[in-house]
Order: sequence, then structure tokens, then C-alpha cells
Amino acid sequence: MARVRPSSVRRLPPELREMIAALRDQGRTIDEILAKLQEMDAGISRSALGRHVKQLASIGAELRRSREIAETLVRSYGEAPESRTARLNIELMHGLISKMLISEEGQVIALDPKEAMFAAAAMQKLAQAAKQDADREKLIRQEFVRKLEEKLAEAEEEVAEKGVKDPAEVLRRIREDVYGIFS
Repeated sequence: MARVRPSSVRRLPPELREMIAALRDQGRTIDEILAKLQEMDAGISRSALGRHVKQLASIGAELRRSREIAETLVRSYGEAPESRTARLNIELMHGLISKMLISEEGQVIALDPKEAMFAAAAMQKLAQAAKQDADREKLIRQEFVRKLEEKLAEAEEEVAEKGVKDPAEVLRRIREDVYGIFS
């Protein structure tokens, strides 16, 4: 991958970069942050700080987008923790690969053939992981439907044999046996 020289802000000690992020989170302007850095003799230009702040905002927006996507997937496909984790990991990996291909300055990074092959393989594995997750979800739903049909057949059989004495009792048993809801 083409080497990109770290920006002057990236070369600052981690505690100063964290301070920049914290001041920005507090709503401070670029000029206010720059004044604080000048007090500390950081030697950062306004344009370098502006690019860094813009990048922080872009990363924040990307994280919010990934979180929104993951939350939408969870709402769409259920609350199973392993499913939610798998979907979130897939989305995060897509984001990371995309970020690897773009420099700090927002330019596309040229890959040599070997690097392009690795990036393509990573994307293929993510697609496979998404398919496996969807297949697992489908099996879970099929098993649920099978169990529901089985319990309904048992309830119908019981009602046919004994007559409907207490429909509320039949519904209570279905809730307990199928849904795991105990009253």
C-alpha cells in the first residue's frame, strides 16, 4: 500500500489528540482549540487542525451510520444476541476495509495486486459470513415454526379428544410451550 506521511496532528502525543477530540465534543471551535494548542507550543497549523477535525466528524458519522445499520438489522431480524453480534461485526468490517482504502486526506489509496487480492478476499469472506448468518437465522425460524405447528397440533388433538372446556388454558399452554411465557 502507498505510504502516506502522518499529518502534523497525527504526530502529536496521544494525550493532545485526545484533548482535541474532547474539546471538539464540548463544542469548541477550531480557533479555540488552536489557541489552546498554541498555549502548549504544539506547532499545528489551522488548516491541519481543520482537516483533523473534519476527519473526526467523518469518523463519528461513519460510526453513527454503522450503529444505525446494526440497530435496523436487529429490529428487522430479531434480538438474538449472537445474530446481532454477527451482523454488527460484518458491518464494522465493511467500514474498516473502506477506511483502509482512503487516506487521511480523503484520497483513494492505490493497492498493489497482492493488497488488492487480500482486500477482495476479505470482502468475499464478509459476504460468506453474511450468508451464513442469514442461513442460521432461516434455520432458527424454521425450527420455531416446526415447534409451533407441533404444539398447535397437540392442542387441536387435545381439544378434539376432550372438547373445548377452557380455551384460555389451551392458549396458556401454547404461550408456555412455544413462546416460553409463563403467567
